[in-house]
Amino acid sequence: MRISWQEYALQLAEAGAARSEDPFERVGACVLREDYSVAGIGYNGAPPGIKIDWTSRDSRRERVVHAEVNALRYVRPDEGFLLACTLMPCQDCIKMAATYGIKRVYFREVYSRDGSAIELAKEFKIKLMHLPRSASQK
Repeated sequence: MRISWQEYALQLAEAGAARSEDPFERVGACVLREDYSVAGIGYNGAPPGIKIDWTSRDSRRERVVHAEVNALRYVRPDEGFLLACTLMPCQDCIKMAATYGIKRVYFREVYSRDGSAIELAKEFKIKLMHLPRSASQK
């Protein structure tokens, strides 16, 4: 049986996450167009030319660019319709998704530090859907 497009995008996001240097949270994201072609893939990491002290969890948070932002930088507004993330987007990434016209966001893991993203997604009419790994994928 073939995997769904949502699962396909999530697996591409997971491949992207493998590029992250962040020892605390490796996050990946993938944007699909309406024809299900890949518009962009990104992972959380340092801005180009910037060194991050990855040993300090708190100071790295101030400097890291989120996977969603890195995936969306390859996309023109309204080019993508689906964003798949290994971690539920934070409120800033939901705002970024809305700016780019994303209508659906699928994610693997719940991001418990920022519950406001759920309310923003509703307000912005973005379908936010949790799609955890199946038992056979673990």
